[in-house]
Amino acid sequence: MTQNQFIDDLLLNRKLLFVTGKGGIGKTLIACALAKRALALGRRVLVVEQSVVEQVGPLLGFSSVSHEESWDGNLGVANFTAGGNFRDFITKHLMKSSLLDAIVSNKIVHSFFTSIPGFAELMLLGRIYYAMNLSPKQRPDIIIMDSYASGHFISLMTTPDAVLKSGLAGPIVHLTSKVRDWLADTASCGTIYVAVPEELVVSETLEFLPKLMARSPVAVSAIMMNRCLKSATPGASSPAYSFLAERVIRQSAALTKYSQGVSSIESLRAVKLLLVPELGSISEPLVDGALSELFGGIS
Repeated sequence: MTQNQFIDDLLLNRKLLFVTGKGGIGKTLIACALAKRALALGRRVLVVEQSVVEQVGPLLGFSSVSHEESWDGNLGVANFTAGGNFRDFITKHLMKSSLLDAIVSNKIVHSFFTSIPGFAELMLLGRIYYAMNLSPKQRPDIIIMDSYASGHFISLMTTPDAVLKSGLAGPIVHLTSKVRDWLADTASCGTIYVAVPEELVVSETLEFLPKLMARSPVAVSAIMMNRCLKSATPGASSPAYSFLAERVIRQSAALTKYSQGVSSIESLRAVKLLLVPELGSISEPLVDGALSELFGGIS
């Protein structure tokens, strides 16, 4: 199975894909590129971020991204902020009243609840579950989430189990159980971990992923090694050629380190490694031609 076939299979058969990885290595670009590809495959796609500064809008051609879903045909975007998630949970899963709405809008009440450890993460997962499984509106076929960076992401993934083991009861625990069961369904949900072929990042990846796989209910579907260079074309001993040639050498060493590390980590052996090429500058919004090159990998 080629890289493109593998990616298409994920996009056609999953309902939720989390995209995570170390900050600043291109996970937002990967998430948006996956969304565009899913759209081309005929799927109704919702891209979710949770960011103070929106990032997916410019890449997908939206002038703004709010907590409420915005759609352009079969492509949608939303920024599931902590405050919006809190409001949605209270009003959609507990009760509806003008008094309750006023209470939810109170900044002091909001600050109190969102300061509880794990509360914001739980509300985020609940909001995603609602959008895919409970919303009375037309639902997406797949949600692609431009998720937290790796450290915060593992906290997000361990929140359901922490709540279920807490001894609490009531509607929050009932919903958490449903969300956790859905996340654990490997036919529906998966995680794509984004890394780059640099020695330090590869070392962190080999250390982090076994921990994530042991603690998260969501299976790791693939590892995308972003910004991979093709072999540098010789060029009259130019500084640019020397720089690229050195990067290719370091990249090769990092990929070798990854392969050797995986051979000794049983949980990682079956996880697909995808090589994503360095494209340099990317036009906004993304165009389909860039996606073919992005997911074509390294020959």
